[in-house]
Amino acid sequence: MVDMTQTCTQCGKKFLIVDQEQEFLKKKKLPFPTVCPSDRQAKRLEHRGERALYKSTCQECGASVIVSYDPAKAESKILCKKCYLDYFEKHDVIHP
Repeated sequence: MVDMTQTCTQCGKKFLIVDQEQEFLKKKKLPFPTVCPSDRQAKRLEHRGERALYKSTCQECGASVIVSYDPAKAESKILCKKCYLDYFEKHDVIHP
């Protein structure tokens, strides 16, 4: 099979469907894509929701950390990596 050039139905850009992708799609009885990879990725990200990063401090040692949740709404302790790992060394978190 030869690499195939397709035109995106959304943006009009040309994109390749490589030999391995064609074989996979045929084997799975799936249609060839009509939308370019970047437009497909944008569509997937639409459903993911926005993400934000927040600066905070470790509540054990005071080190500066970046977390993916709002510290003002956090229900559990905010720990740096070292304090987080230390916690699991000192506490048995797996209950029989």
